[in-house]
Amino acid sequence: MKPLIKYSVILVTIIVLSLFYIHYSSIANDVPEIKSINSNDLARGWEILSGGREGKIVYADPPDMIIIDLKSGKRNRISNLVVQGGKGRRNRGKTPRPFWSPDGNFFVFRYSGSIYTADESGIKKRIFNKRMDTSNETRWGIVKFKGKYNVFGPSKKRTGIAVSIDNPEDFSVLFPHPVIGKHCEVTSDCRFIVYGNRKDVFVADLLSGTLGIKISKGQNCRPCASPSSYAAWLPAPHSKYNIHNMKNGKFIKELNAPINEEIYRLNWSNDEDFAVHMFGSRGNTRMHIRKISTGESLFIGNGWDPDLWIGKDQ
Repeated sequence: MKPLIKYSVILVTIIVLSLFYIHYSSIANDVPEIKSINSNDLARGWEILSGGREGKIVYADPPDMIIIDLKSGKRNRISNLVVQGGKGRRNRGKTPRPFWSPDGNFFVFRYSGSIYTADESGIKKRIFNKRMDTSNETRWGIVKFKGKYNVFGPSKKRTGIAVSIDNPEDFSVLFPHPVIGKHCEVTSDCRFIVYGNRKDVFVADLLSGTLGIKISKGQNCRPCASPSSYAAWLPAPHSKYNIHNMKNGKFIKELNAPINEEIYRLNWSNDEDFAVHMFGSRGNTRMHIRKISTGESLFIGNGWDPDLWIGKDQ
């Protein structure tokens, strides 16, 4: 009987391992195949989506930073810039999270626990203020405050602060309540803020001095702000962003992921109607431009943390 038991155990083990392989193979097959897009197709798609406007993307392909000129579809590596990040929870927290200035002349990004501004030629400047929280997962934006460009993000005291780019020792506390987790963004006029407090997502009028209005229910993932009117946050699973009115917190609509895709790290452009996102929870970092009003999407390639700047409507 002992040989029979031995062979039975081996047979059962083979069956279990076979079922395990089939199950995980089916999951892998659900992940969309990584594709590329040539420059002509990308330029044509952008012309249709935008109506022929100027546009450019900055994104990371660690250790490089890349610029896409959407009118031509061409990609250029930015000289002299090195960034971190990549697949896996630990690495993706180190990605640079770039953010264009409103005029599109430069952007801000994070590298090795510090914040820098840089232009397309690769000239960079470190923005350091000891109050800034520049740890993994944080994203700093660019706003005009008191007529000058500032970076805005979370402080180590969990408030929201604006730090002068010209003189980083000059800072202003725009949101004084010590409740912000890793993520907060303000509208370009510094009127409204959306933030996560590690439990929920809130929107607040910065002139009111209040904590604001809760717009989520027990979730606190990837809040972002449009230039003037909207806030969005990512509920689980990563199949859509919920969009709300910044002024009153009312739900407006869902921005669903493209078919057979996920949606992750939505970043609004300098135009209310355009945003860009990636998905990366499975390491398959595909990027799309989105038109908010219609839900249309344009695949732009593989990479991390895209941000979009658009020229004025013609």
